[in-house]
Amino acid sequence: MDYTLSTHIWSVPPVRWERAAENEMSRRLHGVLLRWVPFAAQQYGRWEGRPNCGHFFGGTFWYQADSAHVSAIFATLSKLGEFDEAVTGGITQAQLKAMAISAIRYMGFTHDTGPADCVRAAGVLPYTSEKKWGGRGDSFFMASQNGRSVAAMACAAWLLWDDLDEETKLLVQNVTSSYADRWCDDEPRNGVYYDTQCEENAWTAAGISAALAMFPEHPHRDAWRKGFVNWSMNTISTFKDRLAHPSGLVDTTDGMKVSTVTFHPDYTSENHAFVHPSYYSAGTNLRAVHAVLALMSGQPVLDSALHNNVALYERTIKIWSQFDGLNVPVQGQDWWYNRQHERQLTHTILNVLHGHPDAARFARSALTSIESIQSSNSKGALLEENGEECVINRAHAQFAKDLEHGSAYDLVISYLLHAFGGPGAEPSEPAEMERRLAGVYSYPFGGSIIQRTPDTFTSFTWRNNVMALTLPAHGLWNVTPLYASYTGTLQVEALHEETQAVPQALSNEAIIRSAEKEQIHTLDRGFGAVVTLARGKGRELRQDVAFIALPDGKSVYVEHSRVEKPCRIVNWQSGTIGIRNERYGAMPHLAPGERTLYLESGSKTFQGFYGKEPDRIESLGRQAYVNMDNKIGYVLFGGSGVRYWNRHEYPKWKGVEDILTLNDRGTVAYDRPQALAPFAVVSLPNQTAADTAYSRVNTHRWETGHGDIELFDVDGTLAYASFAEADTVITAAVPFEEGTVSVFGGSYEIRNSVCTWTGRIAAYRSGYWTSRYRLEVENIEAAHLEVIAADTRTILLNRSDHELSVYVTDRGSGRRDRMVISPGAYALV
Repeated sequence: MDYTLSTHIWSVPPVRWERAAENEMSRRLHGVLLRWVPFAAQQYGRWEGRPNCGHFFGGTFWYQADSAHVSAIFATLSKLGEFDEAVTGGITQAQLKAMAISAIRYMGFTHDTGPADCVRAAGVLPYTSEKKWGGRGDSFFMASQNGRSVAAMACAAWLLWDDLDEETKLLVQNVTSSYADRWCDDEPRNGVYYDTQCEENAWTAAGISAALAMFPEHPHRDAWRKGFVNWSMNTISTFKDRLAHPSGLVDTTDGMKVSTVTFHPDYTSENHAFVHPSYYSAGTNLRAVHAVLALMSGQPVLDSALHNNVALYERTIKIWSQFDGLNVPVQGQDWWYNRQHERQLTHTILNVLHGHPDAARFARSALTSIESIQSSNSKGALLEENGEECVINRAHAQFAKDLEHGSAYDLVISYLLHAFGGPGAEPSEPAEMERRLAGVYSYPFGGSIIQRTPDTFTSFTWRNNVMALTLPAHGLWNVTPLYASYTGTLQVEALHEETQAVPQALSNEAIIRSAEKEQIHTLDRGFGAVVTLARGKGRELRQDVAFIALPDGKSVYVEHSRVEKPCRIVNWQSGTIGIRNERYGAMPHLAPGERTLYLESGSKTFQGFYGKEPDRIESLGRQAYVNMDNKIGYVLFGGSGVRYWNRHEYPKWKGVEDILTLNDRGTVAYDRPQALAPFAVVSLPNQTAADTAYSRVNTHRWETGHGDIELFDVDGTLAYASFAEADTVITAAVPFEEGTVSVFGGSYEIRNSVCTWTGRIAAYRSGYWTSRYRLEVENIEAAHLEVIAADTRTILLNRSDHELSVYVTDRGSGRRDRMVISPGAYALV
């Protein structure tokens, strides 16, 4: 649609101030924003291109988001809520209003629709320094991304409309209407793999929503409304939406046409080449500004802006949320870890606009973490005390400080939703909610599977970033999602000249992008996964991996590696665990600033901080077990030694994150194909060091006699991993200490103080059997007992020539019964 500059002031509906009411959550959010004001105000600068103009954070951030976000925040605080100058360091509401208006003017003049001689301030980013903003001449991705800033600027301007002069109002009209005119007739983008178009469609809808809400009498309103509905409806879309709401190419539409698929059928979606919480939540978050503008002005919230919010939340967002509302990035994270701000907004949207009790609980929990992090920073910053030192993207001049405004903007949207939309639902009771959410959740299209218990979170991913996670109750505050968590990293050097089989990006060395084959099985209260990985550009190494999530939150990781071609493997680390090591004074239970690694003999303590000193690396030799800070234990079988990398220097900041390596193979050369010794880890979340030492004694690896089958008795649960190509009947030696044995499926023979187990293991599969009974046999030296464990009954057959006494303990009830079995007789359990 062609655009022409406005020449007169348009009719704008008044803000319905009488609809605004404070409540528990709005007050808490308002308090966080007030405490942020002194920090943000220090980022204000004057711009001399036109009178009364200024900007925030340098005024040259991508898409003018810095000044747009802060102007919306300052405008809100200047008009709404319980203001306290003691909190803002003496900064008044009048001063906030003046700074917000000057930023609106700066954005209006430097926008594509502003005077040609008005460009942004000089800055360190060459893409934006002394250039206009708005997207003229840019590709769709960059041009449309201005929509979020347009909406934020419009929100600020609308709140201050009665305080703006005519020149500033005309600037706002031009910015908002030009965006709506440019994109309202365009078609939403389609895509779910690698780079979902959910985010692009959502920020375009957000930009159009500004003009749609502010200028209801504009002659283009019908076109804007049609465009907004089209873009917003196509933000969170699956193949079912495509079928339910035909695109109109040949079908009669219902007015809510869907022409895209931006989500897999399991409500996962990919950006940055993996399933990413920030981006599968973007559609929900970015469309919320429409609801804010509608609630502020008493207009209806359109259904298209809410489409599939609940379905996505129920299937994915809620399930991936840890105790403080933060989504666990089960395929890794390439932004910073403390993203509670954007997730708090997601939960708030589901709470206020959809009345969701679980969302109400998670929103409160997320806000608690936000408040504690901010209270730990003397400047009132939301991310880091010294954010100007924390590199996020050096090439784009992005440091933690530069991303503050986006986090604060998420909070002001949450505040406005609560202020104009109410408190939302009564929050779920935390313990009840955690019990209810316990279970196994499979995402076959996204390539991940998740198990939750009330105090653990376990996952495995077999595509994009092949990795596993076992998290204790405090989740990502203890353990971080390395891209190759457990599966490890390496560099492969071929020893003979040959053509590369794959490009470096697909070599599965630092990041494992895909498996050669996989078998994933959902079990009653856990799961079993088996994958085969080809590693190295010439596929020099084959790695068979199994990962088993046990019903109580423990897990078993098994790897069998085989060198396929002569090669040199450099810095080979597996069993890699990311360790969070933050220091936030207001949350010592989560971020004490040090982590202690407990070993078989002694312990090592590692301080957590960013910069100041070089990294510290400790090689700790072979260990039977280790425990991290009395939060999670690891029992080890095989391996080449433990290493702890206490990190202080980061090429890219995500948080203070150390790396614990449980199998440090180092650098090794292999001159011929060969099978390597197996390695296994039993992970024990929520265990103290003493618990882990005890578990090591009571965790057993059974000798199977088959190089491609592993069995582990983990305190009454038998985990199995088979890399065999066919079903296999095996007989394994069972540890039989003090005449006691756990009974799983299969059959046992106890004879001459030796116990063996015989059972069938399915081909290329992992899983577990739980033990219902524990047997104690008296006089084991002379005993000969056969045990046949069927699905519903267990048979005890006395093959001895004398009477046997057997004690049977029911693991569920704890009941212990004594059975006396005559020679040649049997008993049923």
